[in-house]
Amino acid sequence: MIYPYEALEKIFNKVEPEGEELISVFDSLHRVVSRKIASNRSLPPYDNAAMDGYAVKFEDIKEIPAKLKLAGNIKAGDSVESIELKNGECYRIMTGAFIPKGADTVVEFEVTRQKDREVEILKKKKKFANVRFKGEDIEAGSEIDFVGKPITPYKLSRLVSTNNIFVYAYKQPSVCIISTGDELSHPGSCNEFDTIDSNSFFLKSLLKNTLNIDAAYLGISKDNKNDLINVMKSALNYDVILTSAGISFGDFDVVTNAEKDLGINWEFKYVKQKPGKPFAFGRVKNSLIFSFPGNPVSTAFCSFFYLIPALKKMMGYKKYRHIPIEAVLTSPMHKRNDRVHFNRVKVEFKDDNFYAQPFETQGSNIIESISKCNGFVMVETEKIGEIPKGEKLKVFLYDFESVFDK
Repeated sequence: MIYPYEALEKIFNKVEPEGEELISVFDSLHRVVSRKIASNRSLPPYDNAAMDGYAVKFEDIKEIPAKLKLAGNIKAGDSVESIELKNGECYRIMTGAFIPKGADTVVEFEVTRQKDREVEILKKKKKFANVRFKGEDIEAGSEIDFVGKPITPYKLSRLVSTNNIFVYAYKQPSVCIISTGDELSHPGSCNEFDTIDSNSFFLKSLLKNTLNIDAAYLGISKDNKNDLINVMKSALNYDVILTSAGISFGDFDVVTNAEKDLGINWEFKYVKQKPGKPFAFGRVKNSLIFSFPGNPVSTAFCSFFYLIPALKKMMGYKKYRHIPIEAVLTSPMHKRNDRVHFNRVKVEFKDDNFYAQPFETQGSNIIESISKCNGFVMVETEKIGEIPKGEKLKVFLYDFESVFDK
């Protein structure tokens, strides 16, 4: 067996982005940018007003109070090409409106008094007060470097504002999911002896929620290799195949029983970890295959720790590795073997520290542990016996927001 970080590196060595494509920015949310983008305009395109007020010449308001003649109104979007401010004049101007020639300062309404066509300035202002300068946000032709980053609503705002309607993005990998086991059934159609196929629904929702990948669910393969071979005919059309259960050495572990017939070349099979020892990664023809254990917590951990970073790398993410935090244990844990343990913990932030409360039961079948916790605390191989309260350990968070729930 290999160790978790060795397994990760073997996976990373086998995955790369699958090329790029030109897409509409309006379909680009969550996609990862593959090329730098040039701004198609300056923002603002001309000097404009940062507040509602009066556009004035600074020279005219050096002595306060100053009285100016109102020459007209300018609202956002009005052309000012034919307007030039004369000495002793001002223009009533709205936020975002372009500043006419001759004006260099905007005085907000709150420090003025207007009567008919005369405006009195009541407070001194600095030159260029309340003026946004052309190109202050971005200049035409400037590069926007989002390469290796997913497009968020905030980044989308930047692209649209610079009149970019297309962007080069890395291709999305196609993913399919297969569950295995005679005991499995779908929600709503099970009897008391069946096991509901929750792993597939977990994987499908995890990929959609985390990476916006809409994985195809190919159903349940029975525990005979011919059934799995038939299902795999469709699976081979996908870049990534995910299987759940059937990867150990039991009589009915169908992935293991069919691996030679399918021509699977494993990079590794079994990792020195708990949960998820029977986890395998390899290639079958042109597809990558991740085979997860059947226990729900094992699938949850392995998909979080291995699959998500691998898919991020395939999608072109510049930063795809998990970054752990350090947290203080609030109660002791016990470790019986030299595998690397990833125990479920509930992490909270208080008094400028992260604190990790281990879930009371660490069995890999206890789904409640992943639903109530938010992180996996890593206990290294050399730590055996009691891990005392107060010890600082690395935690990989899978639900960051809940850390700050009150």
